[in-house]
Amino acid sequence: MSLSTTDCGNDVSTSADPSIAITVNGEERTVPSGYPLTSLLEDAEVDPDEVRGVAVALNESVVRRQDWGDVTLAEGDTVEIVTAQQGG
Repeated sequence: MSLSTTDCGNDVSTSADPSIAITVNGEERTVPSGYPLTSLLEDAEVDPDEVRGVAVALNESVVRRQDWGDVTLAEGDTVEIVTAQQGG
C-alpha cells in the first residue's frame, strides 16, 4: 500500500465572491470565503459520503471523517488530502 496526494484542480473563486488563499497538497489556490471542506474534497473528486482510504489534515491536524462536514476553510489554511493506494 502506498500513499499519494490528491490533485484538487484549479481555483474556484469568482470575482463576485471575496476569496481566500489556501494551500492544498502544497499548491496555493483561491476559493470563495467560507468554502466548506466537503466542497474542496468534491473538487478533488473525493466523494465524502462514499470514499474509503482518504485522510484529511487541516493545518497539520487530522480531521476526523465525521467532522468533514463541519469544517469551513479560512484564509491561510493548509489542507493535505492523502489517499491510500494498493500496489507496488
